[in-house]
Amino acid sequence: DFPSLEVLGLLFEGEGFRVLSAGNGAEALALLEAQTVDLVVTDFMMPLMDGVELAQRLRADVRFAKLPVVLTSASFQLTPEAQGLFAAIFRKPFLFDEVLAAVRRSLGGLEPG
Repeated sequence: DFPSLEVLGLLFEGEGFRVLSAGNGAEALALLEAQTVDLVVTDFMMPLMDGVELAQRLRADVRFAKLPVVLTSASFQLTPEAQGLFAAIFRKPFLFDEVLAAVRRSLGGLEPG
């Protein structure tokens, strides 16, 4: 699939963002326990825990309930309730500039740094 986790990470780093990567939703939750982040970009299809379950768990935790989550995937069917979990949703293939603009909107226009 395109862009891969590594490619997205490099693109965001090139824009000045500090990027933390996790291979699946369970790793992402563990990472969030140890690190402070401003936003999560997740794929729908991941091993162990998909992007919707990750977002549901984040919303259920008071520490992460307001954390913006952006979803990407090649194919998915989302209920209206699931759609409401995400600040933005992108179907692959997508333009990185569109995702970057959504990330910046989700961060309230804050610049990386």
